[in-house]
Amino acid sequence: MPPSASPHRAPPPPYPGPAGERTPLLAGSGPKPRRESIAQYATHLPDTAETPVVENSGSKHYNLAGLSQTDFWILCISMWWCSFLSAFDGTIVATLLGPISSSFLASNNASWLGTSYLLSVCCFTPIYGRLCNIIGRQASMLVSLFFFSLGNIMCAVAPSMQFLIAARAIAGIGGGGLTSVGSTIMSDLVPITHRGIFQGYGNIMFGLGSGLGAPLGGIISDRLGWRWAFYFQIPLLVLAASMVYLKVTYTVASPASSGTSTPVRRETALQKLGRIDFLGCFLLAGFIGSSLIAVSLRTSSTSEDGADLYSWSDPLILSLFAASAVLLVAFLWVELRVAKEPVLPIELLTRRTPVAIAINNFVISFLTYALMYSIPLYFTAVRLMSAEDAGKHLIPNSVLGSVGSLSTGFIVRATGRYYWLTFFCGSCSIVATLLLSSWNLDTSEALMWTSFGPQAFSMGSVTTLTIVGLIADVGREHVAVATSLSYVFRTTGQVLGVALSGALTQAVLQRELVARITGPGADKVISAIRQSSEHIKTLPPTLQLAARTSYLNALHAVLFSGIAFSFVGVLATCFMREVPMGGVAKAPDSDEEEA
Repeated sequence: MPPSASPHRAPPPPYPGPAGERTPLLAGSGPKPRRESIAQYATHLPDTAETPVVENSGSKHYNLAGLSQTDFWILCISMWWCSFLSAFDGTIVATLLGPISSSFLASNNASWLGTSYLLSVCCFTPIYGRLCNIIGRQASMLVSLFFFSLGNIMCAVAPSMQFLIAARAIAGIGGGGLTSVGSTIMSDLVPITHRGIFQGYGNIMFGLGSGLGAPLGGIISDRLGWRWAFYFQIPLLVLAASMVYLKVTYTVASPASSGTSTPVRRETALQKLGRIDFLGCFLLAGFIGSSLIAVSLRTSSTSEDGADLYSWSDPLILSLFAASAVLLVAFLWVELRVAKEPVLPIELLTRRTPVAIAINNFVISFLTYALMYSIPLYFTAVRLMSAEDAGKHLIPNSVLGSVGSLSTGFIVRATGRYYWLTFFCGSCSIVATLLLSSWNLDTSEALMWTSFGPQAFSMGSVTTLTIVGLIADVGREHVAVATSLSYVFRTTGQVLGVALSGALTQAVLQRELVARITGPGADKVISAIRQSSEHIKTLPPTLQLAARTSYLNALHAVLFSGIAFSFVGVLATCFMREVPMGGVAKAPDSDEEEA
């Protein structure tokens, strides 16, 4: 049984009401307030107009912000719209890599369009958690939308590939907030028992954005040019900013909507700026960015002939890793000894549930993106399919991800439990990696359509369940920072999953090709095969078989490694602490003791 709390404690003192959005996460002095369980928190919700019951498809749930039904749903839709835009932008840019790199004659730098964006997201996502509590949810989301819009406008007018890469990094500053701040606002709006369901709705919109980005990007690029794919997003971003400005103001900012008489902290703009841990933000971005840039340079930088520009022992790579280590030490010192309101409260990393969820989110994101970027290579380089046919085989996965997220949300609402459900859904990734590792030169169509499905289901469901578990464990006062912490581990896993799986694939591929293709002109043939899988279709049968087998063995290296990662992800979930939520509908007999 999962570890839970002792039921033999005295009843809690009267509940003071939800914390305002600017309530500091760490008290400056005095005894640390006791954190209540979710079940007790729910029993203290007042049965007044401040927390009206909202009807939804025959079910009832608390509306924690005290909004009317219409305003509640408009606010939810605005958050889902931001999630849609984040996914839409990512896939539309992936579609445009070819046209963009061709227009600037810089195909060898095309991968940096995606890498620069993800690096920026990784570095700035944790900062939004603290901003939410200092300048408010609304201002944080508007800051995010500002940088995201500015980056897209700069992309549309970019005069060079280097300018475009920098513009994508600026867009990433905002992209990190679109998801993490949106998730924080959703946690303010709905009780923990319904959080998974609403996360599922958001994932459906995210999947819709991912699905529409690729075809619309291709259509716009073919008919109007790739720059219009960025111009096209500006009206959509203006709409999102307008909805946020109109609807987020009263989510938890005003005493009337918070259901508490606790006075709101009145501060000038200068005082708010003084509370921001700028030094911690700089050091955090520095140590994350240095290590990720080192990995990206090693795995993504190639010369015109496809050769790697950097080795792991290159002085530049070693210097970046050393700088990352120094900045990490400096960051920890600043957060523990200097910062009054740390950008990342270290105490969260001393509790087992946040640490377990961080590890799980990192591993499952790493694994999902490593497989997502490796499996298409199997279709195109091993089975010699067209890009269109390869893409069709991935369609069921986006559907299963949304199904997993939404279905687990309903189960949590019905049962009030999430521990064993998280373990079960996480185990689906083990099934997926075992199935994928069995692929060979003649794998059946049935397996090719279904093998990746359990991994997509696992990703959708586990990320939803761990958000529920994180909020239940840390309490609502830590939601903003904890959510940002979760998202930064996810994004870091995504970047490293793509980079390291690509590096492993290319390393094994080079070794396999050298062993199988020899004789005059072998180096030229090997270089052509590594640069483009389409070249394999033009080879004579003997060389074609050698190339296909080499790619298969290279991908097996990634897939076999994925089995180990899937076990680590499932093992991490075992250390989560379950906070029973079955008492939401009725008062529990006692409090829960923190493990």
